[in-house]
Amino acid sequence: MLYLWIKAVHLIAVITFIAGLVTMALGGRLTQPEWRRVARRADYALASPALIVVWITGPTLAIMANWWHAPWLMAKLVFVIVVSALHGRLSATLRRLERDASTQPPAVFGRALPVTLISMAIIVALVIVKPF
Repeated sequence: MLYLWIKAVHLIAVITFIAGLVTMALGGRLTQPEWRRVARRADYALASPALIVVWITGPTLAIMANWWHAPWLMAKLVFVIVVSALHGRLSATLRRLERDASTQPPAVFGRALPVTLISMAIIVALVIVKPF
């Protein structure tokens, strides 16, 4: 029963993290300072706390289910690291844009949304199908 509760918390955190990441990616593309502030709030209020919960509950689930030697989990971790690194990059870029009051959105925001959505789709497929 504890496993199912941890899994539920993990899924809620993943959904919240992805919502925050999408908001950051879209808000960073816009030149209006108000939307960039919304993107920064999405980082602080949604994405960052949710990512911490994801990184606590995910390994806990893997330990409880004894999945550490499963190849699908290793493949999934590659994509989890990609979206985690992307979050860090977007967060730092949003802080820099706010500090410098720049109006030109960096190219990273144009690539962030497709990378996020494709990585999420691959992660979901690996978790559900467990192809190898």
